[in-house]
Amino acid sequence: MRNEKKTAHMSDGSEIYYEKYGQGPALFLLHGNGGSGKYFSKQLNSFSKHFNVFVVDSRGHGRSTNTQKETSFQVMADDLATIMDQEEIQQADLLGFSDGANLAMVFARRYPEKVDHLILNAGNTVPSGVRVLPHLLSYIQYAIVWIGAFIDTGMRNFLPILRLLFHDIGLTTEDLNQIKAPTLVIVGKHDSIKTQHSMYIARSIPGASFAIVSGQGHMFARRNPKRFNQEVLQFLLDNEGVI
Repeated sequence: MRNEKKTAHMSDGSEIYYEKYGQGPALFLLHGNGGSGKYFSKQLNSFSKHFNVFVVDSRGHGRSTNTQKETSFQVMADDLATIMDQEEIQQADLLGFSDGANLAMVFARRYPEKVDHLILNAGNTVPSGVRVLPHLLSYIQYAIVWIGAFIDTGMRNFLPILRLLFHDIGLTTEDLNQIKAPTLVIVGKHDSIKTQHSMYIARSIPGASFAIVSGQGHMFARRNPKRFNQEVLQFLLDNEGVI
């Protein structure tokens, strides 16, 4: 499986790292908070048989840098648009996990003409969409990193990323109503995102499909990649008209 390793240079001096695999319609894979494109390692072989897969490290994550003291999904959406322009891609499918799903939603609202299909795995538009225990653990993690930031540059740089967990992503129900791309909302039954909140997202995006998979949690794509890949490809290939 051949891949290309590339970097896109943002106007603020940040550098966004990404890799390309396969051929076909463009498919962007967007990882969660504190992760990197490596999260999708078990998806690449399957997806690259049908798509030109772009695996992006969001700013401040993985091999990407971030020059800003604060960041937002809106800024990350602009990063993604810059990559698409650099690659001369007019329209792409977006698969986002957790914060990557939040990024995908913001991107679809900000750049509707650039989105073909959306797959949203475990996204949340507001912090209250997360179950109580995982949300509490996020505060504990933030406290630890905040203390460590006094002596460690890496932890200091990670704080703006962690702060994303405690704010609305900037989309109202009306904003979700405006998303026109065919959408699949897919979650594990035991996800850290409240099932009711995932259903709200699916209900708010016109015509969205909703899939809840028993026995799966937040790391569905890693723990059961065969089932996850099957669900995603069935949705995409049916909608792409690809046999």
